[in-house]
Amino acid sequence: MFALVLVFVCLVAIQARIFNFEDLGAKPFDRSPEVANANRDLFNATLNSLQRGDIFFVPHKTFHLNGGIKARGLRDFTLKVDGTLSFADDRDAWPKKEDGSVEECIYLEDVENVIFTSSNKGTLDGNGKAWWGAIKFLKFQEDRPRLVHIKGSKNVLVERWLLKNSPYWTFYAEDSDGLLIRHTDVDARWTNADTHTLVDLQAFNTDGFDVTGKNVYIHDSVIWNQDDCISVKDGSQDMLFERITCSGLGLVVGSIGDSVVRNITFRDSYMPNTFKGIYMKTRWYDGAPIGDQAAISDVLYQNITMDNPEQYAIWIGPAQQTGQPCSLLWTITKNAECHMSGYQTWSNIVLRDITINNPKNSPGVLMGNSSNPMQGIVFENVVVNNPGTKPWGDQFYYCEGMNGVAKGSTTPVPPCFQTGSQ
Repeated sequence: MFALVLVFVCLVAIQARIFNFEDLGAKPFDRSPEVANANRDLFNATLNSLQRGDIFFVPHKTFHLNGGIKARGLRDFTLKVDGTLSFADDRDAWPKKEDGSVEECIYLEDVENVIFTSSNKGTLDGNGKAWWGAIKFLKFQEDRPRLVHIKGSKNVLVERWLLKNSPYWTFYAEDSDGLLIRHTDVDARWTNADTHTLVDLQAFNTDGFDVTGKNVYIHDSVIWNQDDCISVKDGSQDMLFERITCSGLGLVVGSIGDSVVRNITFRDSYMPNTFKGIYMKTRWYDGAPIGDQAAISDVLYQNITMDNPEQYAIWIGPAQQTGQPCSLLWTITKNAECHMSGYQTWSNIVLRDITINNPKNSPGVLMGNSSNPMQGIVFENVVVNNPGTKPWGDQFYYCEGMNGVAKGSTTPVPPCFQTGSQ
């Protein structure tokens, strides 16, 4: 396993200036649109004035503010949130970009040596219920704000935050080099049910942590959402995720298109009542296999336990999502289809010491493309206890287009795998 090294520049306390959001004039507990805009403007002005070593402090109160917090080029500062930043829930009053789409709640670009922290559990609340729902999705699609979007960062630490009810993706770290997230939780749900009800699943696209780049380490976090819990996206390498408790659409690599993803590890994690579990997916491309220019390799899932997964515990294959040739209704309705691209090359994918208890359906889908079969797919001690039988019956897995081997105590063995050490 790779050695993941994150280097943070220490902030020199004697030089630090501390800016208290309330002392600067922010008004807590006031939900009025006027105060939400004023608090947003003050937050923006303060954030963009920070110098090296400064600390921006949000005290233990609730501050309502509108979206559109933006900053670029900041270095060596700390944002300490001991209270709650609660974002407005009025789409009509939400700030828009030049193209008419909504601004993010928080957008930071080109930041380096930054700490986001709390002395207890600071909360960012996106008030997502005002943005969710099937009817609103049909009208607005994915034009909803991410709670946090950081683009082009180096050496960022996020700790002891609760990211709650994001309207869209919760935390998107795009093109990161050196990202450490610890003891930071995600919660996106419509009800208090301990399963993913049809109502809760209408919190569409509420991904937990979406990451691209390199040298990313996320650990000791709890995620409950209605989409990918953690998603490793295009062009990523050298990432470790461990001691994660998550329930949603899984621990995910993808969806991957025309890029290289390698050296990714998920381990020592627990997934209660999750919808999907281990989920690796690629997008469709019409072209012939392109070799190492579009590839997924050296991915390890190890020591992961799932209880009562609701759909598929393991899915390795095409992205099952809107706009792709693998329908969300595949196996549910008669005419729905699912097709796998042969454009990307897959190799050295290992699932080791995986325990799946009482899945409601068949354990999984393993779908490669016969024009470019997946190579080196290993199931070692992948044990499914009391597997469901729908839709694959006593085959247990849909399995084609891959060269796989089952080792150790793996049971049931996917029907297209060899057994032993071949």
